[in-house]
Amino acid sequence: MMNDVRKQKQSGYKHMKITVEIDDNLTEEEITIHCRELNDEVIALQKRISEAIQSKMMLNVTKGELEYYLNLPEILFFETADSIVAVHTKGQIFETRMKLYELEELLPASFLRVSKSAIINTGQIRAIHKNITGASEVEFNGSNKRAFVSRSYFKLLTNKMEEKRLKK
Repeated sequence: MMNDVRKQKQSGYKHMKITVEIDDNLTEEEITIHCRELNDEVIALQKRISEAIQSKMMLNVTKGELEYYLNLPEILFFETADSIVAVHTKGQIFETRMKLYELEELLPASFLRVSKSAIINTGQIRAIHKNITGASEVEFNGSNKRAFVSRSYFKLLTNKMEEKRLKK
């Protein structure tokens, strides 16, 4: 038995116990991670769980008098103009009552602020056109829509895209 444990530690394998407890008294689902120390693996696990939960989130938006509920992956980007936050999907534009800073706190890590007036879904990016003198442009999958990235946010965007590429 001792030899097995040593082999597991040497190979980098970590045993993780997963327990599911059913509690009829809970008013909402709750996930708790118990660990000996807060290390990179635990942080990565927490991030993955959070992103999985948030990817199932829906955003309440409006178009005229109608209310819609959009799945977050459908959204290409948010942009604000004249105190209205527009929500762009491949084929439509909706509005939300939320402010960009509120969306920034709510949205999963796949969404990134790229200017004072825009947040984009990095999972929907097809291409980035770099402009050294001004705002760069982002193209999205399956759409002719474009969003602009200010110079001060460009490095953050390219770092995020590199991070996504390395995870694949």
